[in-house]
Amino acid sequence: MGELRPLADDLSDECRQFAVMLRELFAGLGISVRRYAARRYRDPGTISRYLSGTRVPPWEFVLDLLTDLAAARSVPTTPDAVELLRERHRAAIHTSGSVGHAVEVLQNQLADADRAARSATLTEDALGRALLERQHRIADLEVRLGQLEAAWAAERARVETLEQELACPDHDREQLLHEQDRLRHEVRRLTDELEEVRRRGMLAEDRCQLLERQLAAVEAQGVASGETHAADEAEAAGLSPLTHAPPYATAHATAAAHATATATTATAASRAGAATASRAGAATAGRPAQHPAAAYPPPAAATWGAGPRPKILIVDDQRDNLLAMEAVLATLGQELVAATSGREALKALLDHDDFAVILLDVQMPEMDGYETAAQIKRRPRNRDIPLLFLTAMGADPEHSSRGYAAGAVDYIAKPVDPWALRAKVSTFTEIFLERRHYSRHATTPYAGFPNFRSSDFRAIP
Repeated sequence: MGELRPLADDLSDECRQFAVMLRELFAGLGISVRRYAARRYRDPGTISRYLSGTRVPPWEFVLDLLTDLAAARSVPTTPDAVELLRERHRAAIHTSGSVGHAVEVLQNQLADADRAARSATLTEDALGRALLERQHRIADLEVRLGQLEAAWAAERARVETLEQELACPDHDREQLLHEQDRLRHEVRRLTDELEEVRRRGMLAEDRCQLLERQLAAVEAQGVASGETHAADEAEAAGLSPLTHAPPYATAHATAAAHATATATTATAASRAGAATASRAGAATAGRPAQHPAAAYPPPAAATWGAGPRPKILIVDDQRDNLLAMEAVLATLGQELVAATSGREALKALLDHDDFAVILLDVQMPEMDGYETAAQIKRRPRNRDIPLLFLTAMGADPEHSSRGYAAGAVDYIAKPVDPWALRAKVSTFTEIFLERRHYSRHATTPYAGFPNFRSSDFRAIP
């Protein structure tokens, strides 16, 4: 396991090019794999898989290798070389379809959401202390103002001739009134800012819980397909990612091969999602009490026969893309409804009920994805359906911000990782089934999820 193995045969062009560059850099050190593993406190087998291309290494490993090579040659690494390696590393990651990559993507998103939640909590504490201090000052000023007004009224009633002498207290009174007005205005401003911070904190917490459910679904799929937690260091049997012109035959074949594994993991993902939803109800302060979960346990994926199957609306003007997404999502067991334009999507929403999630392309003729999303959100019966943008325009902040402004809960750039896409769709389907389950058993509509809105699960830009 510690010796340098030859390049794997089934590598993509990007992974092969990156592996060749790593092998050339490692050859410049002039030492064995085991010796370098001991130097960097790493597993020799893992380093050997990195150099053979069967596993894409983290960027920290590449930086360590560049540092060691520069020290061995006494020549610093040029910025152009570092940038070239970074581009090859990104390309290799995007063409790798392993479960580890999907978990890494979701873990990065979870880390960002967690940082936002902790930052909102710290800001909330600071604003709360400032608000309390201002309120104490207002109370003190009101006491002083009352005392001054009482003294001023007594003196004025006793003798009218002392008005000129009381001009100074009048002046002090005006200053105190002005200070009181200023502090009250500041209290209102701080109160509004505190409410906004609390709202952002709640959205960040909801985002954390949603990402945890997606991670649980991805990891459950990895276990069912023969990948354990320790298999992050092993080779992954990946799926071809969705692109604007993807290898559709491969997508169909791979989806069929994983049908049994994904069906087995649907129940595990449902249980993980139910546990996270319970934690979300306990952690969200200030919301109405939810219906007791013990009286109405959430349904598992195996109990879909109790009602109509959830439907997924897929909108894309490229029929090849529709076929690819149907192949990836077919193993989840939902009913897939396809539309090739925004107008067909709006008509499908009128003809069908029970849509759990909508997958929407951005670049379409006549009516693009943003306009279609706006038309969907204007309809009361459809405005709470979670909407995910799938686009080849990239994850540029300008495009993603426009997508979130249009009402999307997530903005996914192509090529799409099939594991991550199935995890997200499975999570929103479980939420839909839980809503339908509680609405049938509760005394009031949606008593199990009284405050549920699709915007609660919107990704934080």
